[in-house]
Amino acid sequence: MLFRSTAGTRLSPAREIDAFSLISHLDQPFERQALVGHWTLMFFGFTHCPGVCPATLATLVDVRRRLAPLEAGALPQIVLVSVDPERDTPQTLAGYVARFDPSVIGVTGSTAAVDAFASRMGVAHHKIAMSDGDYTVDHSAFVLLLDPQARLAAVFTPPHSAERLATDYLRMLGRG
Repeated sequence: MLFRSTAGTRLSPAREIDAFSLISHLDQPFERQALVGHWTLMFFGFTHCPGVCPATLATLVDVRRRLAPLEAGALPQIVLVSVDPERDTPQTLAGYVARFDPSVIGVTGSTAAVDAFASRMGVAHHKIAMSDGDYTVDHSAFVLLLDPQARLAAVFTPPHSAERLATDYLRMLGRG
């Protein structure tokens, strides 16, 4: 069953996520188990993104700040999965996520691993060559909410509002 919330769509039942193997900004394995035991707000983006990615990450940090009064186990972790693994090394991601909040987890991996994970999560992305020889990456801009069993529980569509995301998150917890 699907129903519309203020900021997105809750999936009921939540969708299982298959095993995956990526690398965190701490240069440690990041696998499905890293999503178990707590709620997760996940966004796919990249460090060279000029607007949507930093704005969305800032919004997610604001959501977490608004939810700060919750007990530690109910506070969601924030995960940024890079859709630009060629440039977004663990070290690059470490510097990037630290500018937003030290609790944000940056994730990358091989191009094949990132592509497979993004596809399983329903995230479209495409590398686009620019006239100056550089490139950008066009990608889906929704935010995913994963439950403590590492299942996809909701999809939040842009434009993102910290207030609306926090309200929906509290509803997911049965507190709103």
